Amino acid sequence: MKKNKNVQTDPSNGATEEGKASARTNKTHVPKDHIRKRAYEIHRAHGGGSGKELDDWLQAERELNQKSED
Repeated sequence: MKKNKNVQTDPSNGATEEGKASARTNKTHVPKDHIRKRAYEIHRAHGGGSGKELDDWLQAERELNQKSED
């Protein structure tokens, strides 16, 4: 199985930076397919391209978590 070269892991516990960020922002359960769809909308809104996937995902999580808390 290939490892994603763009995901950094914490050697102390093996957790990915993305996983830790997700755990910090995901206070309520929002289905991943909803986050994925919103992240794609955000991605398209700024013209696509690569390099901001994590930022788009985290923004989508924040927005959807905020919406579910209201």
